[in-house]
Amino acid sequence: MKNALYLACMSLLWHRGRSITILLSLAITIWMPITVRMVLDQFRREISERANATPLVLGARGSRIDLALHALYFETLPPADTSMKEIETIDELAVSNAAAISIPLHIRYRTQSRPGIEGAVIVGTSPEYFDFRRLQLADGRMISLLGECVAGSNVAQRMQLRPGDSLLSAPRNAFNLAGDYPLKMNVVGILKSSHSPDDDAVFTDVQTTWVIDGIGHGHQELNSQTDPSLLLKNNTETGSITTSAAVLPYTEITPENIDSFHFHGEPSTFPLTGIIVVPETDKARTQILGRYSSSQATAQCLKPPEVIDELLSLVFRIEQLAWVCSIAAAVVTLLLLGLVVNLSMQLRATEMQTMFRLGCSRATIAMLHGSEILLLLCGASILATAAALLSLRFAASVLRSLLF
Repeated sequence: MKNALYLACMSLLWHRGRSITILLSLAITIWMPITVRMVLDQFRREISERANATPLVLGARGSRIDLALHALYFETLPPADTSMKEIETIDELAVSNAAAISIPLHIRYRTQSRPGIEGAVIVGTSPEYFDFRRLQLADGRMISLLGECVAGSNVAQRMQLRPGDSLLSAPRNAFNLAGDYPLKMNVVGILKSSHSPDDDAVFTDVQTTWVIDGIGHGHQELNSQTDPSLLLKNNTETGSITTSAAVLPYTEITPENIDSFHFHGEPSTFPLTGIIVVPETDKARTQILGRYSSSQATAQCLKPPEVIDELLSLVFRIEQLAWVCSIAAAVVTLLLLGLVVNLSMQLRATEMQTMFRLGCSRATIAMLHGSEILLLLCGASILATAAALLSLRFAASVLRSLLF
């Protein structure tokens, strides 16, 4: 057997072009089903784990999958906004012995991109979110003032952020000067890696995102010493001052101007893109679901695990299609391998006849051909496994982006 393996190695090296072609064909055939299985298992495990850890998600009526993925992964936008009124409704239910924690989410903006660096999603939320997701600080402190933010570990690494740096929000509409005004946010903390979508987000208080929305803003304090270029009229007798359009909302919230920031409108009407609801008891969970199960409800309340199961059913169909393609590729590759082996035996008929005359038995000759096939299969398996492990590092995120 040892001699047969040696002769097989020498034969494969001599016919290296044919050997490489067969090796790559076998490796691709083995790689596809292995990679599909590993990637889908990882994808199913990641998405199910985060969904199972989120009891309820509340939001505007529309696509259930979009709302769940928005609250879990910050990837998609819900069809419409909900409002702070739903938070008040949950609080009213809590008074009725349906204790629950409401965590607001306002996710519509991203930070401005830098050269070669894509901006990160801005998540407006409350301090309860960090406790709920068990997020911890690696450096700095948590948010305490308007205009402050903390960055996820991947964002901080990608943008080289440290506490004391700043980030600018990117307006959704560059021509809308009345709203979506870029806000300079102060980075006060860096989160530890949680190996979740939270690593790729920038977190701030929900009120800060309302400032970006244009709902809240501050104004310069005007007096007789104000820059004359900002004034249209200054009546020294009456003390009245008329300003020009040059007086714009602040783009940065500082200790000097934070007291001038205020919000317009009724707080219950302020927009949210979603709400994570954490019931403290099964009774509270049932009451909340019942409250939003009627057709007259102003919003929808869903269980993320059920919605993710619907999404995974689509993934399962993709897996079935991949297996069908893999089986077809395996059949074609085996036919190709059989053809190559057959042609090789015919081309090497004189060589095999010489070996037979030198005393090699037919079993030894068969063992030689078998050793060549075995070496090719082993090499292809090793190559396919290495390629599958390499693909696993980024394939799950690519699949998530394609589905979301």
